[in-house]
Amino acid sequence: MKTILFKSLLIVILLISIIILPIFYPTGIVIYFRLFLLFLILVESLKLFRIVIIDKRVNKIISNAATVLFSLFVIFIFLETIFMFIPRSHSADYTLASKLWYAKYWKPINSSGFRDDEPDNNHPVILFVGDSFTAGHGLNAVDDRFSDIVKKDLNKKEKLFTIINMGRPNLDSRGEYDAMMNFLYLNRIKPKKIVLQYCGNDIEGAAINKGLTFEGFRPPADMNAFMLIMGSGSYFLNYLYFLAPREHLGRSYINYLTNAYKNDKVLSSHKNDLMLFVDYAGRNSIQLIAVIFPFLTDIEMSDSLYVNNIVQFFKSNNITAINVSELAKTMPVDERIVNKNDTHASKKLNRIIAEEILKIMK
Repeated sequence: MKTILFKSLLIVILLISIIILPIFYPTGIVIYFRLFLLFLILVESLKLFRIVIIDKRVNKIISNAATVLFSLFVIFIFLETIFMFIPRSHSADYTLASKLWYAKYWKPINSSGFRDDEPDNNHPVILFVGDSFTAGHGLNAVDDRFSDIVKKDLNKKEKLFTIINMGRPNLDSRGEYDAMMNFLYLNRIKPKKIVLQYCGNDIEGAAINKGLTFEGFRPPADMNAFMLIMGSGSYFLNYLYFLAPREHLGRSYINYLTNAYKNDKVLSSHKNDLMLFVDYAGRNSIQLIAVIFPFLTDIEMSDSLYVNNIVQFFKSNNITAINVSELAKTMPVDERIVNKNDTHASKKLNRIIAEEILKIMK
């Protein structure tokens, strides 16, 4: 009896440990420690099953039921082991699979913190500035980003330009400008051309400065505490839950952006931030190209909300603007985006955008 209690307690402790670990340490060497714990759980569970069910020769009904339940438990252990090593990008970046994706593919990282090689100033510089779309969120290889496609084309015979990617997720327009100026100052670089990428969430900084804040994404109201912990601590269950698109999780954010773009003070402040790029380029005789992204799963809504307005803003200031809505609207949604959970631009769309940039540059 003591052996049964001891093994049962040990299994429970190990199970709690493997559920808690991913909440705090979802990637890295801890993955292999968790793998060892899963192996221990499997071994101890087999021993407990033999002692309680096989050795005691319980009646057939109980034995069959216990065998089915134990088989399901073993299957779960194997699935959990497999999904610890399956990365998958996600727009919101809070899934365990997304954290695995970042750990595996978000490289190289240079000394300035950008997903790019170390910059050099030996050739005329073309600067790509933006957020996660510029950084290539969801693209396993940086060579598939529109900046790197432009780089390969311009330098296919010999190196004529230094292409620098300054994409960083979650930056707003003012944050992008400040990061760009700091980078240029520290590296003593004056670019010949700047490609500024824009998306609807770039207004967020101006909105916050005017007192309009977003409360953040929250778990579904119908998810109890136990399910929340299990979903956060199991790679398999977490992957399974977020495999289906959860559009309702983003509705509150779209409502927030709608309020921001309809607020005249917020929009005016935001356009002042964009004018910083326009003025800097004008003062220094730099060609500025703006690339405006819609939310790729709802182009029509995006055009109405902000794309048409921002495209017109750049054009009215004599800045060449590439409207990605026009490039993507004839493409099926699943061809425009990375995957159904990650609505960043696909490799195919990145290539189309690069071709448009090259047309302007050449």
